[in-house]
Amino acid sequence: MKISIIELIGNQLSKLFPTVPIYRENQREGFKEPSFFVEKITSKIQPGMFDIQLRKYSYQIIYFPDPQQPKTDMEIVEETLLDSFVDLIDFATIRNREFNQSEDNTLQFTFEVWIRVHKFDSTIKQQRIDIKEEY
Repeated sequence: MKISIIELIGNQLSKLFPTVPIYRENQREGFKEPSFFVEKITSKIQPGMFDIQLRKYSYQIIYFPDPQQPKTDMEIVEETLLDSFVDLIDFATIRNREFNQSEDNTLQFTFEVWIRVHKFDSTIKQQRIDIKEEY
């Protein structure tokens, strides 16, 4: 089973903010506020020995705050993410976290997910074994 990192990110956000919508695609009618928008920025692969790769995925979460009190709302969300959004449970640690509150009243949160991957080898390793018994 392949794991979607975006789904893991969405699951983690929904645990921290159960009433806030999380979007992955642009919305024609615009984003409801407050809400999150999650997107992948880049992927980097560093090959290693024995078909092991170090993969670094960069993501961005944009938070659209409550329009009634955007600055206060962004600070609360930022502190919650700083305290609690530190790993994708049972998968990977969140690295290189950076926050930026923009002039258009959005909170931008970028981070990386690093994983080591090994190519799955489905070939049969040993079909049979012959034992010669000597007494």
